[in-house]
This record gives sequence, structure tokens and C-alpha cells, in this order.
Amino acid sequence: MNTEQLEQLKTLVADAGDLPEAAKTKLLELLAQTEAEAPTAEPGQAQGQWLSSVEELEAAHPEATGFMNRLATTLANMGI
Repeated sequence: MNTEQLEQLKTLVADAGDLPEAAKTKLLELLAQTEAEAPTAEPGQAQGQWLSSVEELEAAHPEATGFMNRLATTLANMGI
């Protein structure tokens, strides 16, 4: 994922009106962490950290992660 795509995703998360603030904050933190670690982290290490963080988020905020899944599916269907 390149910098432009990360910025677009940050904007989508920040502008999501039906996403709880706590979930927005956590997702934005994860995006910032991903952006900061991507160039320097080992590929397997960064992916493992990302998956672990996503699993924690899914467990803590099932409705928010359901929304993000629907959003990602919609964007993928649009070719974005």
C-alpha cells in the first residue's frame, strides 16, 4: 500500500459518520503505525503485527470492524 492509498484510507475513516469515535481513533492509530513501520520493518514482522492488531480490534469492536469490512468490499467492487 502506498502513501497516497494510506492517506485516502485515513480520510475515509475520519469522515465515516457511523463509525464510533473509539474505533476511528484505533483505526487511525493502526494506519499511522503501518505507515511508520512499513519502510523499515521486516515484511513478515510488520504483517504479523498488523494481523494481531486487527484481531484485537475485531474482538473489541465487532460492529466497527463489520462496517470497515463492508466499506472495504464496496471500495474493492468500485475498483478502488
